[in-house]
Amino acid sequence: MKRFGRENFPEQYPAVLDEWAEPVTTDDKDMQILRPLLKNTNLEFRGLKLTYSSNRDGWNPNSFHNKVDKLGGGMVVCTTTDGLVCGGYNPKGWVGYGEARGSIAAFLFVFRKGLTELPFKLRKTGGPSFAQNDLPEIGPSFGADSLVIPLEKSNPKVARSKLGSYFERFPDGTNTLFGKRGASVQLKEFKVYHGVYEEGEYIPFTDAEPFALY
Repeated sequence: MKRFGRENFPEQYPAVLDEWAEPVTTDDKDMQILRPLLKNTNLEFRGLKLTYSSNRDGWNPNSFHNKVDKLGGGMVVCTTTDGLVCGGYNPKGWVGYGEARGSIAAFLFVFRKGLTELPFKLRKTGGPSFAQNDLPEIGPSFGADSLVIPLEKSNPKVARSKLGSYFERFPDGTNTLFGKRGASVQLKEFKVYHGVYEEGEYIPFTDAEPFALY
């Protein structure tokens, strides 16, 4: 039974809140900040690469999906215009097929005290379903409303967050990832990081998931 435990299948369990991953030798300074979040995920020991940058690649859904689809699980990192850094981990990644991709291991995070302090993590609630609403016409959407970057033409830099239905609220009851800033913010940029895979190496979760259980 040992081979079926958390060590071999970490993402069949909720995100850990009190353990942190160690750096990987290939991590640059930005990845070193994100690495602790990846404890007990499929990316914990894998090198990371920057696959999408809104300011480099474009603030629109086509650019987003062209860069991130079918690359496996990924980390979204947002920076608001006033410097708040937050985001989420999507274990099943994106494929752009218009489906809800489920995972109990998904989580949101925010650096409430700046990048020199460990971030605060919020787990997926209500089971694995709807961890990511993977629609080709929008950017990342954790749940229906927990952290959504629609990339609307009229206001592509807006991000919205309402916690409680799909991801935890904060212990004090705050129901938005952005705290006192409210349910919506303007972004300075957002980025997506994926794991580095060798040529020919199998990348999990790169197709449709009609029966997503984890």
